[in-house]
Amino acid sequence: MRAVGLVLITLVLQSVLGGVLPDAVSPPDLWFLLALVLASHLPPAAGLVAAFGLGLFQDLASAGYPGLHAMGLLTAVYAFYGTGTWLHWEETMARGMIVFLSFLAKWLGYLIVVYWLRFEVLSPLTFAQVFVPELILTLGVGPVYLRFAQALVAPRYEEHHA
Repeated sequence: MRAVGLVLITLVLQSVLGGVLPDAVSPPDLWFLLALVLASHLPPAAGLVAAFGLGLFQDLASAGYPGLHAMGLLTAVYAFYGTGTWLHWEETMARGMIVFLSFLAKWLGYLIVVYWLRFEVLSPLTFAQVFVPELILTLGVGPVYLRFAQALVAPRYEEHHA
């Protein structure tokens, strides 16, 4: 139930940030951070499914290309689980590195979908204009959002099933 509340809070926060920032500045990707928080509380199979479902919800809520955000969040959470084998989510510097590498994986997922579907409306210039501001703002807002979200949701999967 807490996870559903966090999804609703994220929906509102993402909308507010998107409305407050100038049009030329891409807002931080709170959906991406939410997917990482949920993945940290779920076993890998459930975390990947949750990330894909969350991405589809994001696509439908934003009238985007169906599957674009789903693939992005899926690859981000896949990278989260992969980097989690050699970095520890509880350590501050490691958490920053996990978020950064997962963010890069999210964009790799976007590029896979763009390449696969041969979108001409999404040029490399579009990605360049969105990537850097989104990365900076996501990494800037990330520590505050992650701390809030971790406090809101249930204990980590490993702690609960150890």
